[in-house]
Amino acid sequence: MRFNLGLNIDNVKMKPPLELCPGWDTAEIPITELLLPFDTDAVWERKLAEIKTWHQPPWAATSHWLWDERVTGDNITDFTELERQAEQTCRRMAQIDCEVAGVWGNFFPIGSTPKNKAIDTALKYCEMVAKYADQYGILIALEPTANPDTIFPTYRDGIEFVKRLNQKSIKLMADLNYFIAIDQAFEDIALEPDYCLHVHIQGETYQPNVGNCTDKILHIFRVLRDMGYERTVSSAHPWISTEGDSFNYRLESEKTLKFLQNLRNQVYSE
Repeated sequence: MRFNLGLNIDNVKMKPPLELCPGWDTAEIPITELLLPFDTDAVWERKLAEIKTWHQPPWAATSHWLWDERVTGDNITDFTELERQAEQTCRRMAQIDCEVAGVWGNFFPIGSTPKNKAIDTALKYCEMVAKYADQYGILIALEPTANPDTIFPTYRDGIEFVKRLNQKSIKLMADLNYFIAIDQAFEDIALEPDYCLHVHIQGETYQPNVGNCTDKILHIFRVLRDMGYERTVSSAHPWISTEGDSFNYRLESEKTLKFLQNLRNQVYSE
């Protein structure tokens, strides 16, 4: 078995889903843009019907768990609203058969709050989220973002937080660029292989085949191979045209897919 290759289906005006090239194993869906957290169930049902016409690869994960809301820090969102969104998002994810919810670490700032108090607030919130995740069969993947003013800035910090939380439905995700930002070892992902539910990669700002990130991507692919990772590596980033002035989603998604398939084939043939 090998890990899957996926991509983030976002900014659908620029990237019409029906123009995606075939061959991707899975896809990632942004909650704020497409699961409509601030719209009624009636509006959501219409969007759900539209999404089903896209014939996407299987949904593997979501992104943008929240938007302007914050769980901890100096500008905490009302807990009732956070709980409303948690229940609704888990329910709507279940409706599209999407198992893993990515949760950005920057939603957990410390600010001027004593760190211990911020951690306690984060634990309370995650315990609430776990209740709905368990109810709807969802897994929550906390994403360390290399931001020192957050509860779990590094992947190792994330492991410690998840162990303290001790909820079976809440683990971690790894983002290549956040590892690079503070020179974290990719091998930290393998410290607890079962904790990694999802992985993000990109190139230098844009798609992985833009810029010179081949060696870094090969490195993380080898770590994932050696730890037996079989979930999704998602190509999640802004996109740019590499041929001509106008952006061609089918062309660019095909070039990125072939690039990543070649790297994956290389590491599994070594």
